[in-house]
Amino acid sequence: MKIWEEYTMPEAVAEELCVKFRNIDEIQGFAKAVNQFDGDVDLKQGRITIDAKSLLGICSMNIEEEMELQVFNGDAEELKELIKKFLV
Repeated sequence: MKIWEEYTMPEAVAEELCVKFRNIDEIQGFAKAVNQFDGDVDLKQGRITIDAKSLLGICSMNIEEEMELQVFNGDAEELKELIKKFLV
């Protein structure tokens, strides 16, 4: 019987981008665009970090403030093209 699972360090952030939304329609558009991206991405605001592909997670954050998009893998240039209208 295994007593503990081996811990693996999370991947390093490959690129960080700043995004901002004005309304719920933009959040929906962002979530749809990010879900087309094959890599792993998180949104961070203060101490809160959520999966950037989670519409519910994004809605739980303060949309009046900028958020930091952390790209862990995949083609960051492709992602930038998908979300260019949300970049600050």
